[in-house]
Amino acid sequence: MTLEQIFSIVNSVAFFSWIFLFVFYKKKWVFTVIFSGVFVLMALTYIWFIASGLGGDSQGGFDSLANVKALFSKDEAVLAGWIHYLVFDLFVGMWITQDAKKRGINRWVILPCLLGTFMLGPAGLLLYIIIRTVHLKRFPHHPYDEELVF
Repeated sequence: MTLEQIFSIVNSVAFFSWIFLFVFYKKKWVFTVIFSGVFVLMALTYIWFIASGLGGDSQGGFDSLANVKALFSKDEAVLAGWIHYLVFDLFVGMWITQDAKKRGINRWVILPCLLGTFMLGPAGLLLYIIIRTVHLKRFPHHPYDEELVF
């Protein structure tokens, strides 16, 4: 299988996971499928490509932007980096839906947050934090601030 085919597959899996997350957010099975199925398969794929992309003769490091760029000069490493984004953004989307459900925030209100997280990661999370703060009329001190649950 080519890297382009794998790229297409992981993008499709992530895309449909986001759709299932929004449509079936009240169903426990969707979180089980995403967490135990999608995350595990994506993590294994990530490990495979990060090992082949950063292993052996790879150059670069994490101490400067130029070295990070050099570190991800192989297509396998870039694919692994992309999978990293997909998995972590999806995990944040799962947290947003669970937190919103627990706090009584309508799923249509969080749709822009989910779209924003899917496309722009931290920007979507920030939007949710703003909506959550307005809804609760108080800025929570941490993501699991139980005293703010109604």
